[in-house]
Amino acid sequence: MMLSRVKPAVGQSNVTINDKKNSKIPKLETFIEQRDYVGALTLLEFIKANLNSSDNGPGNNNLINNFSNFSDNDLINENTIDLWIGYSAFHLGDYKKAMEIYLNMTKNPNCDPLIYLYLGCCYFFLGLYEEADKAAQKGPTCKLQNRLLFHLSHKFNDEKD
Repeated sequence: MMLSRVKPAVGQSNVTINDKKNSKIPKLETFIEQRDYVGALTLLEFIKANLNSSDNGPGNNNLINNFSNFSDNDLINENTIDLWIGYSAFHLGDYKKAMEIYLNMTKNPNCDPLIYLYLGCCYFFLGLYEEADKAAQKGPTCKLQNRLLFHLSHKFNDEKD
């Protein structure tokens, strides 16, 4: 029996070394637009882990450029990254992780008051309604606060507020 093949069983890869070097890290904006919060969370945690590393090689600059294209004029710092990690975790339904991130951010004296509303939303979805109410009261008056307080008053059967 003679076995012969015209085509090899295992073909050569069409990906060259140059293609691998030129492959780009996906943008955070792309993940968020596609509602791929797992991808966004993975990218953000990778950026955060490498932001503080002592290796300031070209790979880190690529990560920083990746993030800066998304956040327009925002300064790239740990707080900005934490804010996006909290956002992604919340939209994934990981309210406990988002709560921990927002709680940690509120320890900063220069914390944006909006963080308290985000924290209140996490508390609400975790069923911690008293804590959600306290956090919502610390936040600024806006549509999100109004909506959160509305849902809380419904849970408390409090129709006067």
